[in-house]
Amino acid sequence: MTYGKVIAVANQKGGVGKTTTSVNLSAGLSLRKKKVLLIDFDPQGDSAKALGYIEANRMKQTISNAMLEMIVSDECDLRSCIITTAEGFDLIPANEKLANIEATLSNVDQKETVLKDVLETVKGDYDFIIIDCKPSLGMLTINALNSADSVIIPSQAEFLSANGTYQLLNRIQKIKEDKNPNLKVEGILVTMVDERTSLGKAIKGQIQNQYGKVFKVFSHSIPRRVTIAESSAAGKSVMSYAPKCDGAKAYQELAREVDLCAKREINKHKDTEPR
Repeated sequence: MTYGKVIAVANQKGGVGKTTTSVNLSAGLSLRKKKVLLIDFDPQGDSAKALGYIEANRMKQTISNAMLEMIVSDECDLRSCIITTAEGFDLIPANEKLANIEATLSNVDQKETVLKDVLETVKGDYDFIIIDCKPSLGMLTINALNSADSVIIPSQAEFLSANGTYQLLNRIQKIKEDKNPNLKVEGILVTMVDERTSLGKAIKGQIQNQYGKVFKVFSHSIPRRVTIAESSAAGKSVMSYAPKCDGAKAYQELAREVDLCAKREINKHKDTEPR
C-alpha cells in the first residue's frame, strides 16, 4: 500500500543542502524499498545534475511541461516526464523553463495550487514524493508548500541560515491558515555540521533550543564531508558513492525517521477511521 506522502524540502536560503538532502533522502527511502518520486522544482535543475543529468536544459519533458499543460487545459501527462534513475527512484527534472512558468503563474487563477493538481495525477503511484524547492519564498515554493503534506527544512549550522529558518516557519504558518491546513513541519535538519568547531556545535544547540520545543529537530544532523560533495559531482547519491561513510549513514538515518513517521501517520489514520 502506497503512502502518497508529499514532502517539500525547503529553505529560502541557498547553499544549505536542499538538493543534497532531496537526492539522498530519495535514495535512502528507495533503499528501504519505498517507491519514490523526486521532483526537481528549481529552474537551476540541480537535482537532475546531482544525479548525472548534466544537460537538463536540453530535456524536452520536464516539470514545466506538465505545469503548462495543467494551466492551459486542466490536465497533464506527468508520467511522460518521469525518468527512472540508476538509484532506484524516479525523477522529474527541471530546467530554466521553470522560471517562465513562475512568471506565468502570476496571471493564472488558483495560481498557488497548480503543482498540487499536477501531482494528484500520480500521487497514488508512490510511497513518497519529494520536492526539491527553489531557494526563495516565491510562487514556485508556495506551490510546493500547498502541494505538500509536510516540510523538511535543511538549516546549515551557521547564524544566517538559522535566522532564515524563522522566516520560512512564518510562511508555512500562513499557508496552513490560507490553503493547506494539514501542512506540518516534518522536521528541521541541521546540515553541514563541523564538529571540530565550537561555533558549529553552538549553532546546532541554538536551533534545538529555539525550535525543538515546538518543531521536531531530526536527531541525526548531516556532517560536513568532502564525500557528500564528491558524490554530487559524480552524479550519484552518497549511498552509492561512499556507502560506508558517516554522511551516507546520516542520510540513511534521516530516511529511516521519515519512513517511520509516515507509518505512524498511516496507523493513526486507520485507528481513527469509523468502523
